[in-house]
Amino acid sequence: MENAENTQVKLLKVNEVAKILQTSPKTVRQYINYGQLQALRLPNKGGYRIRLDDLDHFLDGLQIA
Repeated sequence: MENAENTQVKLLKVNEVAKILQTSPKTVRQYINYGQLQALRLPNKGGYRIRLDDLDHFLDGLQIA
């Protein structure tokens, strides 16, 4: 039987992602709006939540010049 703790999905707030990326929350929202970063939209103006896996996928796609 699987441990329920191992199946939980880590969700990050826009501000948390902005700190990780060292950018502004506005920029993170632009990534979301342009479809570059997947996010879940919460009801009742709850903002966005970004799955840790989606952030990893976004980071994998970045090109460093």
